[in-house]
Amino acid sequence: MKVPVFCGKDCGGGACPLLAELVDGRVLGITHNPEAGRFITGCARGYGLARFHYARDRLRMPLIRTGERGSGSFREASWDEALSLVAERLASVRDRLGCESILSLASAGSLGALHNTASLTSRFLDCLGVRTSLQGSYSNGAVRFVLPYVLGQDWRQSSGFDPATMQHANMIILWGANILETRLGAEVPARLLEARRRGIPIVAIDPRRTETAERAATTWLPIRPGTDTALMLALLHVLIAEGLVDRGFVDQRAIGFGQLEAYVLGRDDGFARDPSWASAICGIEAPEIRALARSWAETKPAMLIPGYSIQRVEGGEETFRLTVALQLATGNFGLCGGSTGSPNNCLPVPRVGRIDPRARPGGPSVSVLRWPDAILEGRSGGYPSDIAAAYVAGSNYANQGGDVRKSLAAFARLEFAVCHEMFLTPTARLCDVVLPAASPLEKEDLGIPWHGNYLLYKAQAVAAEGQARSDYDIFAELSDRMGFGEAFSEGRTASEWVELFIAASEVPDPLEFKRSGIYLAPEQERVGLSEFRADPEGRPLRTPSGKVELASEAYARDTGGSPIPLWRGLRLDPRFPLSLVSPKLALATHSQGRDPAGAGPAAAQAISLNPGDARARGIAEGDLVRVYNDRGSSRVRALVRAEVMAGVASLPEGSWFVLDASLEDSSGSPNLLTSTEGGGASTSAVMHAVAVEVERCQGRAATEQGPG
Repeated sequence: MKVPVFCGKDCGGGACPLLAELVDGRVLGITHNPEAGRFITGCARGYGLARFHYARDRLRMPLIRTGERGSGSFREASWDEALSLVAERLASVRDRLGCESILSLASAGSLGALHNTASLTSRFLDCLGVRTSLQGSYSNGAVRFVLPYVLGQDWRQSSGFDPATMQHANMIILWGANILETRLGAEVPARLLEARRRGIPIVAIDPRRTETAERAATTWLPIRPGTDTALMLALLHVLIAEGLVDRGFVDQRAIGFGQLEAYVLGRDDGFARDPSWASAICGIEAPEIRALARSWAETKPAMLIPGYSIQRVEGGEETFRLTVALQLATGNFGLCGGSTGSPNNCLPVPRVGRIDPRARPGGPSVSVLRWPDAILEGRSGGYPSDIAAAYVAGSNYANQGGDVRKSLAAFARLEFAVCHEMFLTPTARLCDVVLPAASPLEKEDLGIPWHGNYLLYKAQAVAAEGQARSDYDIFAELSDRMGFGEAFSEGRTASEWVELFIAASEVPDPLEFKRSGIYLAPEQERVGLSEFRADPEGRPLRTPSGKVELASEAYARDTGGSPIPLWRGLRLDPRFPLSLVSPKLALATHSQGRDPAGAGPAAAQAISLNPGDARARGIAEGDLVRVYNDRGSSRVRALVRAEVMAGVASLPEGSWFVLDASLEDSSGSPNLLTSTEGGGASTSAVMHAVAVEVERCQGRAATEQGPG
């Protein structure tokens, strides 16, 4: 027997069509759902669902802390005891200190129309009172901050492209977009590989020769982390200086190109941002920059797919202001087979009901990057509340946020913390109560794709393991105990919510939808802002000018920055000459799948160095090394790889930190090296181009490293 499922992980896919094969109530394997066709497919993360579901170290009973916070000492408890304790402690904090002293540390660890951990936590806490929430995003904080100024407030519903339009592209530029590992939608990888088979030129701009650069690209341009803005400005210089820009086209659709042109050509300061200037910064030879600019301008349509990695740097806001400028300057903006330069997942999904998070307007909020600072400093440090408790769901914030040591100090300051989890993650170890959460295979739900014009249905494939419960059922019972059960659940079971959402959707045949597991909307080749491109006066954008604002006075006024994008430079420190990047792994979703006990399939953690950098430091393949800066240090195994450009150290994100008494990590966690400072007006995460040094651990074998 096979039933439709999806994993619901926040991996860049969100909703991939899968089938669970069942025998005697047990999942034997996960395969592709052929009803979705050959392009919308899953990946190794989803195909490994059964492994996580049946993992030996999965939590199957509620836990209550017995030892010091972070010690991992817990005892098993009944649901009645655990939920009574949670209700009592939350009510105590609310009644004594106000509900704003409770921080929502929820994220998208589970995605779906109903079983969305971020939405459910918000709904529960807002029934409790006005809690302190997080604003922004670790993933795309800079782009979410800046593009409303460039493309208007509705850019997230208007500026993307459907993956099927990739078949019309005659050139594809992947800028920091490792499609085959981070995916950026369930359909995009297969469409990219099809374009490669068709012989379409595909350029990968990335500090690493990734799997995507190796298997899909025809050209790899290695670029120093954090220097994308310099390269973009140099490309614009070539386009402008060689008369390759249709100024009539640009000026009809944008304001500020003349100001940007003056900066690029150096008219105001006598300093041209040309390929020779950029080459010294980004490491790409000037002739290669000129060749890319010319082919980009001459090839129509050319699709630019920028990855979020290029904005997780200092000055990350500037990168996406310039991706839009490049697509305008080359005439590919809003063109079928082209793109606007915004993220690709910015078009509406089919109409469907979904749980209302019920966020109360006007409540206190803090930057997601600064949550530890908000706990540690409170009102005396300029934050809007004094936080005493945290509710954690769908997240591993202590591990995944900047500056692990600060995160530990923040949790130590809390009076109470509770979380929903499948595994005893580093964050769960810091909580007072850990509630065992259901796996994706234990929940009926509707899947809303990260990128695409379809919906998915999944059945509850199997019964819950042990005493695990869905996040919805946990919050529903907790709400009953705290006196607002009707406000949270509205008297509905999880199954009744799913039926309501289907009834509110555009799905024409619910029975067929449940049988096949997928509804494909009629239009599969939508082109973001194509109507604006065709008629900029009749279909204006929701910006002050009605046009693309390459120069934004509103941005300058609100941030104190420049109305046009500028090269801001890099923070260089001679003590730490290597530039750290922390990419994702194909076999893991952030820290999901990085369990050192072995539940996940991801390979052991390692840092990759260019052969020249390794040789200069006396480092050989497999050596145990120490990677460090002035924020912290971590020990990890070294790999020597020509696929990493010189001057770069690549340490994948997600490994679960393991600290010794001196707070040095032995798992290879990059977040011992990052900070909560953030970059630019958006206060967004800086997880790449982090200055570090790497040294060989003298007299220590690689096998001595901690679990990773």
